[in-house]
Amino acid sequence: MRSIPDVARIERRLLDLQKKKDRVLELSRDVVRVAGKSITEMHAGNLREAGSGMKRITALVSRLRKIEKGFEYFSVQAHQEYVEAMAFYIILKERRLASAGELRVGEIPYLLGMMDLTGELKREAIESIREEDLDAANAYYGFMKGIYDSTRAMRFANSLVPEFRRKQDTARIQLETTAGELLSAVRKRRNV
Repeated sequence: MRSIPDVARIERRLLDLQKKKDRVLELSRDVVRVAGKSITEMHAGNLREAGSGMKRITALVSRLRKIEKGFEYFSVQAHQEYVEAMAFYIILKERRLASAGELRVGEIPYLLGMMDLTGELKREAIESIREEDLDAANAYYGFMKGIYDSTRAMRFANSLVPEFRRKQDTARIQLETTAGELLSAVRKRRNV
C-alpha cells in the first residue's frame, strides 16, 4: 500500500492551523466578554472599572492581531465589539467620536461597531431623559445622528459587509425613537 506523499507533513500543518484557529476563537470570545462587561460598567457610571476593562480589552485585541492572519473571519466580531466598547468609552470620557485609525481596526469592523454603538448611545440618551438632563440626552442623540448620517448613503452587499444594512436600519429606528423621546421630554418640560 502506498501513502499520499507528504501526508504526515500536511497533517502536522493542519493541526497547527487548527490550534491557531482555536486560539483566535478563544481570544475573540474573551474580547467579546470583556467588552460586554465594560459597557455594562459604563452604563452604570463606573468609568474607573470600565477603564480597567478597556486596558484589558486593548491587550487582548493586541494579542489577537498577532495571530489572526488567515482567520480574520473568526475575529471580526471581536474587533467590532472592541470598536463599540472603546468608542463608547471615548465618548463618555472625551465627548468625541474615535476614528478607525485611532482604534487601529479595519473598515468593516469599524463600521459595524459604530452602527452598534448607536444602541449604547440611545440607552444613555433615554437614561438622561429619565434623569431630566436634556442637554446630555441631546448630546448622545447628536452622536447617534452623526453616526447614522455619515453612513446613510452607504449600500454594500451583505457578503462584503455582513449585516451592515440591518444595522443601518436598526440605527435609523433607534435614532427616530430617541428623537421622539426627546421631543416628548421637551414638550413635557414646556407644559410644566
